[in-house]
Amino acid sequence: GQATEEFRPQRFLDIAERMESDMIAARSTIAGEGDDVSGTVRIGAPDGFGVAFLAKRLGELTALHRELTIQLVPVPRSFSLSRREADIAIAVERPTEGRLVAGKLVDYTLGLFASRTYAEANGLPKSAAELDRHTLIGYVPDLIVSPSLDYAAEFSPDWRTSFAISSALGQAEAVRSGAGIGILHTFVARSMPELVPVDIVAPIRRAYWLVYHESVRPLRRVQLVANFITRAVEREKGLFV
Repeated sequence: GQATEEFRPQRFLDIAERMESDMIAARSTIAGEGDDVSGTVRIGAPDGFGVAFLAKRLGELTALHRELTIQLVPVPRSFSLSRREADIAIAVERPTEGRLVAGKLVDYTLGLFASRTYAEANGLPKSAAELDRHTLIGYVPDLIVSPSLDYAAEFSPDWRTSFAISSALGQAEAVRSGAGIGILHTFVARSMPELVPVDIVAPIRRAYWLVYHESVRPLRRVQLVANFITRAVEREKGLFV
């Protein structure tokens, strides 16, 4: 007989994902709530947050749960939680598509910084208009992961990067070396005593979101890691703004 409904790949994918989610939930229940958490959880995070904040704190979790393996990976531009490229992602914007669970972690600020040696050798600008007389360190525009990270114009409409680095920590290291003035995460800059703020423009505010796919919600190891990250940020909220 003739098929009464055309084959729709997206509908098929939704059903397959739901079945997978149910299987994961069933397996999680069978594993029992009393057992220690085991398995691997991969976290995708931007390098500012992943390396400067998470990397030095996640050891606390693996020390408590010997059967748990944590993988911390940088977030590339094209990145899919539904294809299991990570279990948990730290995002700079709230995701609007897909079956994703998202919670705001924390607001953070970015401001202008220079090293003390740069300031002594070149002085510091007194206004945003004077920035064009200085060597400016910035990001590589076509490699940023989100439009919200294209923020140079918020510091100066004429911002011209002399030295572009596609890594937040790379930018911080270049500024620390005395190479110029850069826009840095406040929580990263505060950990570098060689840096001084260049207070000519108000810091800008952005936010980190913790995100995972609906189908991994039942996994105890994912919940454990998500809760650990949330609590760690909550404890040290003052670092970020």
